[in-house]
Amino acid sequence: AKGRYLGMDTELITPSEAKAMFPLMDETNFVGAMWDPVEGHLDPSGTTIAYSKAAKKLGAEIVLRNRVVELTQEVDGTWNVVTEQGTVKAEHVVNCGGLWAREIGRMVGVELPVLAMEHMYLLTEPMPEVEEFNKSTGREMIGVLDFKGEIYTRQERNGILLGTYEKACKPWSPVNTPWDFGHELLPPDLDRIAPSLEIGFKHFPGIEKAGIKQIINGPFTFALDGNPLVGPVQGLTN
Repeated sequence: AKGRYLGMDTELITPSEAKAMFPLMDETNFVGAMWDPVEGHLDPSGTTIAYSKAAKKLGAEIVLRNRVVELTQEVDGTWNVVTEQGTVKAEHVVNCGGLWAREIGRMVGVELPVLAMEHMYLLTEPMPEVEEFNKSTGREMIGVLDFKGEIYTRQERNGILLGTYEKACKPWSPVNTPWDFGHELLPPDLDRIAPSLEIGFKHFPGIEKAGIKQIINGPFTFALDGNPLVGPVQGLTN
């Protein structure tokens, strides 16, 4: 009902209907599922490039590898965005700093309630079940969010990505993010996510049979309540 209220075309389906969409699951572990026909995922790199091309067509200029070092506001409300390569005048400033959002906020005296956490997921080897599903249906396997298991899946090439949002989460660089951090991966820690993986393999036994191709562990910024931190900053204009 909440999804419909928000304009989402969702519907409740039976476990057997869900298994037809995602054959790797054991439907006996579920009492039902919510199906969202427009849910999906995007390639981050390709999406970013598409946005940049569209912005340039509308006259935007994009400057890469140019760190912001200071933000000051004029009496008329406009901003001076001081960078390593000069100052940019702006009517509006949007903080999309990601791991460095806290540092950007502090430039204007705001301590954002966000924290960088280690986030892990694994990629399986190519799975015949995935390839067969693709051939027989003409589409990739749907993504699955298992809230009770605190896990999620999506197809990645001819295998499956299995990620966790475990309760035993681990903060990374809790006070600040080093400016020279280059998005390097962190050492994997399978013991920490073992309980989530155990549930995942129980709920989706088809994944357990696959070999693990790669384990990814990297920092990811979360708001303290788990919700997106979007909107104007109280006490600041523009």
